[in-house]
Amino acid sequence: MTVGVARGTFVLASALLLSQAVGDPARAREGAPSASVTVLGASSAVADGPRAPALERLGVEEFVQRAIEAAPELDVSRWAVVSQEADLQQAKASSFLPELTATSNFGYARRARGNVLESPDTVDTRAFGPFNRVEIQLVQPLYTWGKITSGIEAATHAVGVKIAEHDGLEATVIEQTKTLYYNIVLARSVVGILEEARDGFDDALETARERREDGDVDVTELDILYLRVGRAETAKEIPKLVAGEKAALGALRVLAGGEPGSALDVRERLLDPEPAVLEPLEHYLAELYEVSPTWRQIEQGVEAQASELSRTEAEYFPDLLLTGYFGYSYAPDRDRQLNPFANDNFNFLRGPGGFLTVRWPLNFHITATKVQKARAELGQLQARRRQARSGLAVELVSAYETVVESRKAVTDLDDGRRAGRAILTLTVTNFDLAIGDASEILNALGNYARVSSSYYESVRDFNVSLARLARVLGAEQVGRGKSAVTRARPAAVSVEAPRPELAPPTR
Repeated sequence: MTVGVARGTFVLASALLLSQAVGDPARAREGAPSASVTVLGASSAVADGPRAPALERLGVEEFVQRAIEAAPELDVSRWAVVSQEADLQQAKASSFLPELTATSNFGYARRARGNVLESPDTVDTRAFGPFNRVEIQLVQPLYTWGKITSGIEAATHAVGVKIAEHDGLEATVIEQTKTLYYNIVLARSVVGILEEARDGFDDALETARERREDGDVDVTELDILYLRVGRAETAKEIPKLVAGEKAALGALRVLAGGEPGSALDVRERLLDPEPAVLEPLEHYLAELYEVSPTWRQIEQGVEAQASELSRTEAEYFPDLLLTGYFGYSYAPDRDRQLNPFANDNFNFLRGPGGFLTVRWPLNFHITATKVQKARAELGQLQARRRQARSGLAVELVSAYETVVESRKAVTDLDDGRRAGRAILTLTVTNFDLAIGDASEILNALGNYARVSSSYYESVRDFNVSLARLARVLGAEQVGRGKSAVTRARPAAVSVEAPRPELAPPTR
């Protein structure tokens, strides 16, 4: 019956709309939508007031692009990448540029005349003069047992972690945007079906009353009452769907960088399945561990921690350094001491000179705890990598099967929708010709509304499942054109050879 059809349609479509709008992270950023969201098609300009901005209708890809540009979490991750790249540049610079320190001091020193054997001055704090001291020290590492190389590798993989994290966030924003977009168009499509069914009930009621007045005994008062009840139950669900659609539209506008009541709207009026060319499952499984942001983030994290462990283990060994020094200080009120055994911190010339230095921290107990901690953190990341390897495959298979099942449902329900439309047309024609009864109209309208609503729901499920599959693979689109993945990002940072998993400590 139409009552059950309308109620079921509202529960399936409106609940999904509201759950997506409320549970979406962008929704959490902007808070609950205002109760004064602009009604589509209504003018918000007050008489003699400023004209409302023109309504801009965008497609799903345009909303996706604006959402990527407006998402604050993506801005945060972009700056995180820039920060990590700066650390990488610093690590690379330390491999060939020396550490240079220059210190300049200017102040006052006590007057001192004479030399170490004879001086007219005593320890007197009443006579002072200026002095200036300049010291320059240079330290160039020559051999560090791999500390610098491992530090560069760790910083390189850390950049890869941040890039993969950014790609994962971007894929999530794309999925959220598409899900909201498809839910909005679904609501409008279902509203269109319900309005069409309501109009059908209106026409059937008018015809039934005319036939009743003309004395047609096949049309009873009970038939008219059933038609009135069906029309009322259908009509009352439309405002609820419209309210849910407006809430989701407000969330989509915020995702796109606007306000809940801004002049943005979706372009499509009816929901159509995305023209996807789905590759075999084996194709996606083969490239999963190359394009998935989640996997790349874990893999780069393991590599970074392995390099950090190597750097920490190198602290057991001494560093060989080249050290240079130059120092000059001058105080005009103090006599310069020419005896090399006389030390004066205010008048001297030291260097320039250079020498080899061996720097060896001998606190092995502290180094051992650092190594133990670094090895434990590496073990945790390796365990997470093994867990993610199976988990990602399961998620991909589930997403792929959902796409296949929803696509089949779209095909089947599209045929049923066309058949329901033909049955409705034939039934209305027969009823208008007084060769059909009201129960046939009631059943035909109910079947058409039910199968059409189910068709649009299956289309929404198919499009959302494609977005989910794209998010798992880290691609903006799946199945467009010849390639199954058209915007998959390759591994952000690659190394010459993979590092093996380290065995438990044996030292």
